[in-house]
Amino acid sequence: MQQQVKVDYVYDAGPASCGELIMNIFLKMKGLHKGEIMEVISYDLGAVEDVPAWCRMQGHTLLHTEAKGVIQTHFYIQKERD
Repeated sequence: MQQQVKVDYVYDAGPASCGELIMNIFLKMKGLHKGEIMEVISYDLGAVEDVPAWCRMQGHTLLHTEAKGVIQTHFYIQKERD
């Protein structure tokens, strides 16, 4: 079942992987306010493990993950602190 999430910002990571992907998510998350939600679209297979781990370490909530096809994954992250 697909979950409906009101997204405040969409970041399409394109070919970014690993360190570059996480650094870009970090920088873009800084521009959001507490409680806002960012959708991250990633084409990196490693993101399935990297993004949830980053959310845990940073204290943000990973609301939902949705795989679309073989390599495209959407992550819905809620900012928990300013």
